[in-house]
Amino acid sequence: MKRLYILLAVLFLVLVGCAPKTDTIRQVNVYSARNYDVDKDMLVAFEAETGIKVNLIEGKGDELLERINREKADSVADVFMTVGAENISFAQQNDLLENLDTSGFAAFMDDRLFGQNWVAITQRARVIVYDKTRIINPTIETYEDLLDPQFKGKLLVRSATSSYNVALLAAMIQREGVEKATVWAQGMVNNFARVPTGNDRDQAKSAVAGIGDYAIMNTYYIGTMSVSSDAEEVAVAAKLGVIYPKNTHVNISWAAIVKGSKNPSEAQQLIEYLLAKPQQTIYTQKNGEFPIRKDVPASDLILSWGSFEAEDIDFEQLGTTMIEAVKIFDQVKWQ
Repeated sequence: MKRLYILLAVLFLVLVGCAPKTDTIRQVNVYSARNYDVDKDMLVAFEAETGIKVNLIEGKGDELLERINREKADSVADVFMTVGAENISFAQQNDLLENLDTSGFAAFMDDRLFGQNWVAITQRARVIVYDKTRIINPTIETYEDLLDPQFKGKLLVRSATSSYNVALLAAMIQREGVEKATVWAQGMVNNFARVPTGNDRDQAKSAVAGIGDYAIMNTYYIGTMSVSSDAEEVAVAAKLGVIYPKNTHVNISWAAIVKGSKNPSEAQQLIEYLLAKPQQTIYTQKNGEFPIRKDVPASDLILSWGSFEAEDIDFEQLGTTMIEAVKIFDQVKWQ
């Protein structure tokens, strides 16, 4: 009888060991180049609402993509998020993106904002700004108008190494061709107020300080400066006038499921969460970005700048003209 009890106990332990586990933790690993507090807060909220644990790795977009490329034999990442469409072509050419269900996206966003296994999550416009307390009724209507000799010594821009500027010129190459893009870059250099330096916030501050008259910057920075803890930035943002040029260049943040993701359903769920109305409202109200949803209005600050027509470019092909853009910057000595 004792032997029978022992056999039954062993059998019980074996059966318990073979039983399916019900306490498996659902998770999603996110590689993100969107290193903003608003994004971190959203990921925390997603985890709380869904019970899906979010593991966040932050870095620069190109570096994270290279890491994904190295890891693709045994993928660690589930979701990749970055700023700038120029990386889409690299990701596609290297087969780094997993199937993303975009079937429902057309119901609330333009089809230019999603494509083969990627989707935009926010938009920003690259605009021309000026001190509206000093310059009244500016006549600039296009990026090309900045080349007018009357603006010699009056233009403020970031350096040629700025990904925003490279993307702007790459888009111009795609839309207008290399020759026109080169003429534009050379004309800009001819009218620089100083050697390009600093970030977008610095261009705005310099325009208000009178170092130059017109600066090129992303709308996102105006939004964040307007709610900054730095009183100087708030004051500068309040003085900025915004010009949307014809064929306004728009850069996007985008997200995708990584090829070989071990948690693809959780990855899809997270991306759809970021595209939902509440999150899109947060992006525009708290981070100064344009929502991608047609049914979510932009913030009051953004709406105060008026409307614009975005340039017609193929985001998936933007990366293919980036090298040419860098060559042009070097050729015209845009430092």
